[in-house]
Amino acid sequence: MEKLVFEPLDTLFFRDGQPFNRGEGNSGLVSLFPPSPVTMVGAARAAWARHQGWNGKGKWKSSIEANLGGNGKELAGLQFSGPLLEIEGELVVPAPASLIGVNGDAEPPNHLALLTPGNPMHCDLGDNVRLPCPALPPDDKIEGRKPLKDWWLTKAGLSQVLTGGTPDRSAFIHRSRLWVDEPKVGNQINETSGTVEEGMLYSTQHVRLCAETTLAMYLSIEGSSLGHFPAMTRIPLGGEARSCWLSSQAAELDLPAAMPTVNKGKIQYTVFILTPLAASAPPRPGKPFEALPGVVVSACVRPSQRWGGWDSIKLEPLPMTSHLAPGSVLFMEADEKEKNSIEGLVGQTIGQRKSWGFGLITIGHWT
Repeated sequence: MEKLVFEPLDTLFFRDGQPFNRGEGNSGLVSLFPPSPVTMVGAARAAWARHQGWNGKGKWKSSIEANLGGNGKELAGLQFSGPLLEIEGELVVPAPASLIGVNGDAEPPNHLALLTPGNPMHCDLGDNVRLPCPALPPDDKIEGRKPLKDWWLTKAGLSQVLTGGTPDRSAFIHRSRLWVDEPKVGNQINETSGTVEEGMLYSTQHVRLCAETTLAMYLSIEGSSLGHFPAMTRIPLGGEARSCWLSSQAAELDLPAAMPTVNKGKIQYTVFILTPLAASAPPRPGKPFEALPGVVVSACVRPSQRWGGWDSIKLEPLPMTSHLAPGSVLFMEADEKEKNSIEGLVGQTIGQRKSWGFGLITIGHWT
């Protein structure tokens, strides 16, 4: 496995699905960050194709297609995981939706608690539904706890959550330490006269990564003659062809996990989602989900993300589809005979387009 490291040279722009046409009244587009796996995989494959002799325009040669995939959907044995954010080379992840506390902007959140499936009840989802509830002592009267916004966790902090605990305050990293939003204003230029076009002023919101922050994709290759990824190279990434350095190094994807134990013939485990998950159907209580062992008991999900992309073969936008957002947590229950299968889920991708990096997960346990 290799780790592909993306280090921006300027701001980056990853637009959302809002229309951006003249006269539609949209005052500006914001960037969705971290970006879609499609964007990162496309940039990496294009860099590799150039290394194989592609001139940057037109179709790839058949020899390149055989190694990188040629129809925009198949990846010819390539398996990506990510994108993941790293600070000084160490993994950071969004705070899980199952972790609540009293938010702070300047200081890490306090009065933390974990949500776990509560007692069965009747609701619009059906009978005997176990909604997430905090496990608090009876004398706890602290109010104002809610899911954490704009906070990320270190690898050690995630490990504490996966084992059923709450992370130390030192494990929290605010979003502002990873990247900042940077508004931009531009005007369309007439290619003939070199002057600005009247009425074509536009605004966008870019992201600028902090000095120690990088984007990483992990890549494993099966049945390909490509060999190692090319040495450091400068590539375009995202909208407006912003530049970044792309380098590679041999590294394994080392995710924290907590192996669940057997209790009365059942295994209760959590699935923590690290990258957008393109599911064939939303998680439902008492139902299986995306080939995971067992059934869903409950879930803490963040607002869904809408991702599309660009079809470089047909030169048209890809359809916008909904994804479970990173930081979402599923509470699962399975038979004890599934123990080995559950333990093998760490670092795997599930759902649709999983070879592109969608649906990267790790596991923990709940009681």
